[in-house]
Amino acid sequence: MAAAPNARSIDRFDIARGGPRTDGLRLGERVVALRERLESRADAREAAQLRADVREARDFVRGFDSRDISTTTAARYARVVAQMRGAGQRPEDAACRNTFEFRRAAYVHVARTELKGALRDLDKHRRTGDVARAAEAYNRVKEGLGALRQYPPTTGSREADLMRSSAFRGPARADPERSNGKRGSLTDLPPEWRDAVQREARGPDRAALAALSLTGCRPAEVRGIRVRQDDDSVTLTIQGAKVDRDRGVESRSITLGRDELNGTQAGRDLVAWLGARDQRTIAYPGSVEAFRERVSRAADRAGLAQVSTYTYRHAAARELKTARASRAEIADRLGHRSERSQSVYG
Repeated sequence: MAAAPNARSIDRFDIARGGPRTDGLRLGERVVALRERLESRADAREAAQLRADVREARDFVRGFDSRDISTTTAARYARVVAQMRGAGQRPEDAACRNTFEFRRAAYVHVARTELKGALRDLDKHRRTGDVARAAEAYNRVKEGLGALRQYPPTTGSREADLMRSSAFRGPARADPERSNGKRGSLTDLPPEWRDAVQREARGPDRAALAALSLTGCRPAEVRGIRVRQDDDSVTLTIQGAKVDRDRGVESRSITLGRDELNGTQAGRDLVAWLGARDQRTIAYPGSVEAFRERVSRAADRAGLAQVSTYTYRHAAARELKTARASRAEIADRLGHRSERSQSVYG
């Protein structure tokens, strides 16, 4: 980061170029005059850069009002950005596009809010002549500019937005041990992470997230799961995705005992959703992409920003492997036609 501007560049925002004539001056006087001229030119460059930065900053916040979103969303944005900053992460370190888009929106909102505050402080301290505080505010302006140059706010045009330089191209810090799923997101998760995310899920998504948690199914398989109960157990029948000769099976059923269900928040939510009905079919609003995004947001609210829908699938595979389930049993649970497919999970 460049040094803070000096008193003259902050105080005047404009400095005359050139300097006094040196004709007829002794050598020592000429040296002093030359130094003053160089300092004046440096001040002029600083002041010009400051003016350009302030103009650009005002363009970034023109028409922006942090109150245009709900207080709940604003708090969620602030929490996610604080988590990213604390972990030294950037939006593109997200595991999937939906999470990236949410984190970028959070990052841009917080950056514009902070930039608007920095500009307000800069104007105030310039009026009062507090050069030190004005310089500190200007440094905050430059930080905000750096963030928004890297993650430009939406233009209102989908075509233009797709050309933004921060478009997602997959995780920026790829781990060679990871598949395209989220095996790496299991690292350092607390034992009760699924309960924590489940409690943060909104009403329409609770049964769907419960099925994802209990079965490790693919996100695309959640909608349409038939859930049937009897006295001792609950059976979930899943219609397969990626169905072909080499990969997914058309249908599979997973039966869970009452004790297993009562031991988790997901199980309790699923039983409550069933109520007295013998059978129900799981649905949720919107597309599967929207469902995945809502799960990521529930995870963010739970303080588990690394969790995505595929984290549940990797967790199910890892638990089966830890329990020394056979390869055939793991394939049956995950809906794989080939036992080789399970090598990228868990």
